[in-house]
Amino acid sequence: MIATLFVYLAIFIVMLLVFQIIFFEVSRSRALKVGNYEWFANLNKPFNYTRTGTMIFICFICYLFGGSDTSSTLEWVIYLIIFCACGVIADAVTQFLLQKYGQIRCKKQLETADKLDVEFDKIKEGLTDDENYEVSMPRYNETLIAKQYIKPEDHLAFMSVDGGQYVKNFGDYPAATFDVEPYVDTNQVEATLSSTPVRATTLTPTQQLPFKDNRMDVIFDEYANYDKNEITRVLKPGGTFIVNQYGTDNLKEFISMFMPLGMSGSWDLTNCKQTLESVGFKILEGYEDYGYIRFRNISQLHTYMKQAVPDVAENPDKYKAFYTKAINDIKEKNFFQLTTYRFLVVARH
Repeated sequence: MIATLFVYLAIFIVMLLVFQIIFFEVSRSRALKVGNYEWFANLNKPFNYTRTGTMIFICFICYLFGGSDTSSTLEWVIYLIIFCACGVIADAVTQFLLQKYGQIRCKKQLETADKLDVEFDKIKEGLTDDENYEVSMPRYNETLIAKQYIKPEDHLAFMSVDGGQYVKNFGDYPAATFDVEPYVDTNQVEATLSSTPVRATTLTPTQQLPFKDNRMDVIFDEYANYDKNEITRVLKPGGTFIVNQYGTDNLKEFISMFMPLGMSGSWDLTNCKQTLESVGFKILEGYEDYGYIRFRNISQLHTYMKQAVPDVAENPDKYKAFYTKAINDIKEKNFFQLTTYRFLVVARH
């Protein structure tokens, strides 16, 4: 019986190992594609099996539904213990063999990962502000486009997320101009806009726009989320909605590394137009801007991330895979590049 048990255990280990290698190769291919050398670095960590509890639970469930019906007998309990023990042993052996397979299979990538780790540790200690990164020329100017649709007598509402900085520099405001800022304290926005006639406000406690029905002539959304039904509620008949937003392809090199399954759905010019048309808007204009940002050193990338994704700049160790990818690209190509994507739609209510 013991010999038979060892045979079954060996067969189980081989089956598990084959499936694990298949999944490993898929993950390896993806890591190479996005340049995630931190994934390879994990292969060199000391082996530490931590799935004992999980495997016991899985084995118990499998045995419960697939074992014999003599659940009240001592024999059933003994076989359950043996089954769980075999499952844990098989999984532990498989994980150990898989790590060894990975170390052999990815020897070149492991050497690169080790070098990048050393460089990252040196670089992160000397990060400084450097705004000399290269930005592609914009393909449209949202300010000039918006001003074509705004008249001095209009009621204008901005929706923005930068604490009023964009609105402060907009200029040529109608007398009744508001800035709706959902994420920044209103007092802070008021201080930023103190030299302008713009009134700072925010969403209501129920997340509605703070305006009466059919009140606004123009709403200009600058990178803020919006509720299409709220926009239709507060706009006058014939009013204009101008929306300038980032799409799902923006910073896709970063997104693909930390969100391997991607975001649900796609947000781009076409989808925005369809969304607005679904609530009765007529599309007047539409623009797209696919661009790039190029960084010649990590300080430039770090500086950009301070305003684009602050958590990356504040916690570089948490995003080590992203930084080491950039270090490697700069070594190989003399620059690291991020894709930018934004679009603008002008619609009539």
